[in-house]
Amino acid sequence: MFTCRKVELHAHLEGAVRLTTVWELAEKKGISLSVNTLEDLFDACSIKSPSCLADFLKPFSIFLPVIAGDGEAIERVAYEFCQDAAKEGVLYSEVRYCPHLMSSMYGPVKISSGPLTPREVVMRVNKGLSRGMVDFRITVRSILCCFRGNPEWSKDILELCLEFKRFGVVAIDVAGDEAVCLAQPEIVEAFRNASAVGVHRTVHAGEAGPAKNVYIALTELFAERIGHGYHVVDDPDIYAECLERGTHFEACPYSSVLTGSVPLSDIKHPIVRFAEDNANFSISRDDPTIIQKTLDQEYEFLRGFGLKEVHLIRANFNAARCCFLPEDEKQLLMQKLIEVYGSYSTLPIQIDVPDYIPPKALAGAGDF
Repeated sequence: MFTCRKVELHAHLEGAVRLTTVWELAEKKGISLSVNTLEDLFDACSIKSPSCLADFLKPFSIFLPVIAGDGEAIERVAYEFCQDAAKEGVLYSEVRYCPHLMSSMYGPVKISSGPLTPREVVMRVNKGLSRGMVDFRITVRSILCCFRGNPEWSKDILELCLEFKRFGVVAIDVAGDEAVCLAQPEIVEAFRNASAVGVHRTVHAGEAGPAKNVYIALTELFAERIGHGYHVVDDPDIYAECLERGTHFEACPYSSVLTGSVPLSDIKHPIVRFAEDNANFSISRDDPTIIQKTLDQEYEFLRGFGLKEVHLIRANFNAARCCFLPEDEKQLLMQKLIEVYGSYSTLPIQIDVPDYIPPKALAGAGDF
């Protein structure tokens, strides 16, 4: 069994809410969730078999309106995120969210009188994370997401990154459907400016889109890390360049399959390729509310592909090395991992990964 001290770099706050909290708040506010029981809510919000990214995101329309625009609820969700991550054995986490989608100015719940602004969303999240870090003895930083469906928000989001840089916001991201457009002009400008002023950058790319999207993220958006990036292996030249430059891939095992990004018919999962080639990748949960899997279960899922403990240990060291903490804090995090796992330098360089082994969880769609 994997030792439970982990570093997680890719989790969405909007997709990491407790459904018990959603149920409680909906009852308190008199909001209809169109389900009769809490068990029905879990069933409606969880994705159990592979589909497509659009279907994967549909449950957000059920639970996000209960949280969005409500400062107290947002602060609570951030606080509970810390508690849940600590239970998973996480030492350090970077959680991302789009402040506009959680506001009452742009999100699913719009309030014309006294709205909750994106800036106030960031303040509420910061407050919840700060309390949670103290109470649950965990370190959490946040990443603000631009949204491809609304590129006009990007400038504001960069400004929020700068304003709250000293208060736990460590990077900017862009998420959303790659088919819409990987990087509209407003997003390109925001990321170029982020690079110029020293704001860290990660980009969702190569998840449902092609390998060239990873290349665009690296060359036009100056991405330091890639969210998902599975399809990079489809282009040998781009993949080789990523291996050479040590590009970090934020891999999310269950999500990769449930979004339809990696079909079950694929001969070899890209994460297996990453492990075989000693690529720089880490392991995260993406949207645990929808996936309904723990981080330990994500690791077990990868064991089903043939990955060994050494791969999982290396993934955590990769995450620590590539996190967006200041260098002195990063070294402290690395030291904590060394205390648990020993020196990273003692791990073997070449790891033999067996041929493709379908995970047991893939034996039937209902096993998800």
